[in-house]
Formats: sequence, structure tokens, C-alpha cells
Amino acid sequence: MAGFEPRTCRLQMSAVQATIPFKVKKKVNINLKKDKIVDDTLKKKQKLRRKNEDYELTYGTENDCSPPKQAKVTDNSDDDVDKENSNDQNIIADNSIKPLVGREKEIAWLENYLLDHLDNEESASLYISGQPGTGKTASLTYILNIPKIRNGYKQVYVNCTMMKSAASIYSRICSELQLKTTGSTEKACLTAIEKYFKNNHKMILLVLDEIDQLDSKRQSVLYTIFEWPSVNRKLVLVGIANALDLTERSLPRLQARCSLRPRTLHFAPYTKQQIIDIFISVLEKEDRSNVFSPVALQLLAAKIAAVSGDMRRALDIGKRVIELAKRSKFSENHCVDSMMKDDSVTVELKQVLEVLDDVYGGGRKIENDVEEGLPMQQKLVLCSIMLMLTKGKNKDLVMGKLHDVYKRVARSRNIAPLDIGEMMSACSLLEARGALRAGVGAGAGAGAGRARRLRLQWDEAELLAALQDKPLLSAILNDVSCLSSS
Repeated sequence: MAGFEPRTCRLQMSAVQATIPFKVKKKVNINLKKDKIVDDTLKKKQKLRRKNEDYELTYGTENDCSPPKQAKVTDNSDDDVDKENSNDQNIIADNSIKPLVGREKEIAWLENYLLDHLDNEESASLYISGQPGTGKTASLTYILNIPKIRNGYKQVYVNCTMMKSAASIYSRICSELQLKTTGSTEKACLTAIEKYFKNNHKMILLVLDEIDQLDSKRQSVLYTIFEWPSVNRKLVLVGIANALDLTERSLPRLQARCSLRPRTLHFAPYTKQQIIDIFISVLEKEDRSNVFSPVALQLLAAKIAAVSGDMRRALDIGKRVIELAKRSKFSENHCVDSMMKDDSVTVELKQVLEVLDDVYGGGRKIENDVEEGLPMQQKLVLCSIMLMLTKGKNKDLVMGKLHDVYKRVARSRNIAPLDIGEMMSACSLLEARGALRAGVGAGAGAGAGRARRLRLQWDEAELLAALQDKPLLSAILNDVSCLSSS
């Protein structure tokens, strides 16, 4: 019987297991599970969409610039609602508290001008002038982001620097207004624009930056554009350029009729105190307000104000001064640990004098800049300039022609070229180093866009010798094929 005990035990165990109420495991279809996940995702999206729709119904999306005022309550949950409602206007709120330093009067005048015409639905034209770096475009950009102006106007902003010809502005405006045209010709686009202006539409704010780029022989394009506000309702035209007397000198017919004569607003070069205030404001945002000693900042601001009043150039030179001060301090420390622990730096008078002497004086060593200081794209720009001056038939340096030569130089070396806006920024950095001088020459378009004239400030022979020491750069100096498009 002992041999049968294990079998008996097994039978007893099976009998007991049969009485235990096990849960039946349901078979799961993988496809059904995927469909359930998709349904859950769609439900979440629909819930979020309904939430956004409720928000739009409550506060509006186009005409209202801020939520309606409500009585204050002590419930903390309302704070979260307020934060959610103001998310899309945080940047504007911050900017409205702190407008551009040094341009408060101009910004206030611009804001009142645009709001008055918006409230009265009146057409008008405004011409804003000022040298490069005086805050024209920055101030207007700030104004365009004020909620009432942003929501009240249909804004069209065009930088005329990118226009290949004066007449191509019509095609660009059609594109910005999303107008259907019968063709792509100048006449078809102009007809579509004027037809749209005569219909009932929202107030339009047309901003043409670097408008002197539209300069042409008979000024037909500029005349046509400045005549639009006088014959069409609900249109405010704002033109921006460097020349102070563009509308008087190049467009004398506008002065004959009061209805065509645009209002003017001039941005004067920054003064010494304004430059100091802007530096302090910028450094405070970076929590580095003590980086300049008072005497060093006074000297830097006084020199920039006396030469040009160009704030962009002042900031570029300021960055160079800070970098020089960092290098001077860290060169004295031989221990890496001490350098990492103490990254503070104070700009002294000697660093400012050294950089100003480099930029405006004759103490610069061009060979050192070409060897270490300049990025490749700026070196290519200098090579293109030297190629035009040494091998070209026409020695005039114009931004548009320089960009054409530069593009051929870069592509022939398998380097991606900068567009004209980026190249203009590179030229501004070279100008801050004292290599170039922009805006030299006469004419309405002399200071802007593709028509801007340049002049080499560095010694031509010394720069040529520095470039010839580099195999890649010296080959460019003899590549005459880059001077022509053929």
C-alpha cells in the first residue's frame, strides 16, 4: 500500500483544486487594446479643445486685448486661471513695463499716433529716419507688439533689403495680405492690392523697413506707395530709412499736396548719457551691473557718442572690452581651480583704451585678427572685398555687389554662404573691429540695404599680406572667376 500513497495524494490534490474558484483570464485582442488607447487620446484632445473654446468664448480672440475686469476674490484657484489667461501676453506685459531705454519720447509719440488713427479709422503716412543703430526698427517692433495695436491693425511688415527690384514689393505685399492675383506681373499685383484697399477691410498697418531700397529712376514705386493712404481708407503707411530728407529730396511731388505729405519722426544718434543708461540696463538684466568701472563706461560712451551714436556698435565694442578683460584676468591665474571659482571680471580704463585704439586708432595688428580673431565667414567677406579692389574693374564697394561676389567665393570653396541680411551683420561686426566703414556715399539708397556703400578702413597692403599667408585665403585673392556670374 505504501507504493500507492503518492497517487492517492495526487488524486486528493486534484479534487481540492477543482473546488477552488479561479478567475477566468479574459483573452485580450491586441488590436482592440490599441483602439482603446487611440480613443482615450482623442477624448483627451477633445477635452482640451473644449477648454480652449470656453476660454475664447469668455475672453475673445481678436478684438479684446485683455480679460474683462472682475471683482477680486480670495479663492486661490482664481490665481491659476489668471496665470493661464495671461500666458500669451507675458512678453508684452514685461515689455510694456520696461520700454526701450533712451527712446521713451519717440515710443510714446508713435503709440499715440497709431492709436489715434486706429480709433478714428483714418489713413495716414509716416516717415521715420535715423542713422543705423539709433533704435528705429527696435522701437517700432516694440510698438507693434502692444496688444491694442497688435489686435486692432492687420500688420504687414516688409524689409525692403530683400527686394531684388523696386517693383517686386507689390508681389511681396500681395503675399503678406494673401491676395489672389490674375498673374505674377507687377501690374497684376498692383491691381489686386488697390482693389483690396477699396473694399471694406480691417485697419491695415503697412511697415516698409529700409524703404530707400525702393529708390528707382522716376521714383514711380515710392510715389505709388505714398499715394495709397490719400486715396484709400483704413491704411497707415510707415516707411523707415536712414536718410533724413528722403521724402523732400527724392519725392518733391509729395510736398505739393498736403494730403500726400507724410509726417516725419527723426531718431537722433544716442547721446553719451543714453548710451550709459542702456549699458546699465543691459548689464542689470544679466546681473552684472558692476562689470564696468564708472570711468571706463564714461569713456566708452563718450567716444561712441562723439563718433556715431550707433548703439549696435557700442554694444559690439562693449562685448570686446569684456572679453579682453576676461583674458587679461585669466592669464594672470595659473590655477584652473581658482579660475573656475572666481569668474567675475571688472573692466578698467586700460582695456577700453586698448579696444578703442584698435577700432578707431592705428594700433591694430591685422595679422593677429586674421590669424585668431576672425570667424571664417568674416574672412571670406574680407577676401571678397580685396578681390574686388585688386582684380575688379569697378572699385566701388556696394553691399549688393559684394554679396554676389561673396556667394561665388563661398560656393566655389564648398562653404554655405550667408544671405544678405546675415552678411550685413557680419559687416557690422567687421565695422566694430574698425575694418570697414558703412554708409559712405551719396544718394537716397546710399545708407541702406543692397545699395549701402562700404569703405575699407584697414591698410590695404597690410591686409593683403596677412591674407596671403593662408593657402585657402590666398587662392581666393587670385580667383577672378568669382567676379562675374558667367
